[in-house]
Amino acid sequence: MAGSEPRKLEGGRRVHGLSPERPPLVSVITAVYNGGATLERAITSVVSQVCARMEFIIIDGGSTDCSIDLLRKYENSIDYWISEDDKGIYDALNKGIALATGEWLYFLGADDALADVNVLNAIFSQQYDSKFLYGDVVYGNTGRIYGGGFTKRMLTKENICQQGIFYHVDLFKILGNFDLKYPLLADWVFNMRAFALSGTKPTHLNVIVAEYSLAGASNRIIDVAFAKDRFALINKYLGFSYYLLAIFYQLIDQFIANYKKYVAGTLSKICSRRQRQ
Repeated sequence: MAGSEPRKLEGGRRVHGLSPERPPLVSVITAVYNGGATLERAITSVVSQVCARMEFIIIDGGSTDCSIDLLRKYENSIDYWISEDDKGIYDALNKGIALATGEWLYFLGADDALADVNVLNAIFSQQYDSKFLYGDVVYGNTGRIYGGGFTKRMLTKENICQQGIFYHVDLFKILGNFDLKYPLLADWVFNMRAFALSGTKPTHLNVIVAEYSLAGASNRIIDVAFAKDRFALINKYLGFSYYLLAIFYQLIDQFIANYKKYVAGTLSKICSRRQRQ
């Protein structure tokens, strides 16, 4: 209706005046929009964690499916949820960052799930001299594990899966929030900046953190802004030598692609003709 206020719904333990006795060690933040088909699995993977010092925040972008019903169903297990219009995934995550009170921040997709009920407890049963912890993820139901230790060189070619990363809150205080210019790969930009920051000390954990859905937007849609700025971002945050390395990798990839398309394809056709003669 013209002139009406934008719809805003909220709920969770905070709204009912229920706060944890001690500040949470880790804040789990989930952004969702019309994700009712998968959201419950994500929620149950979090609320079943045996980790005592954890808070769970869900930012909904104004869903019109059953997502709000699910948030209300788990009202007593979610610390805070809100449903209102937003500008996309990273705008929602930035809202979650502002609401979080934990020392570590973890972002779980609405179609992803933590690997098991003990994963957070296992990770945070010790102290780390690091601001950036990351483990591995399982790709959907393929059984394929994605992860391993990353270097700046590797980060020029591919990103660390966000569902495997735990960011210390200090990184967002120093670097700011996710850049909304990049609607699907703002985390890759943030990871470059974090790796470049003195004192981050990225640490790989030999732990499977989550099951990562291959149906996510970043697997189906190209982030045009990131594709355009990628080399400039590498140069800015990782340095000129890595910029040159990234260009070299791209040339190699283009050579291989062209070889497969033109040379290997032509040879295959010639062989096929000879076999028929």
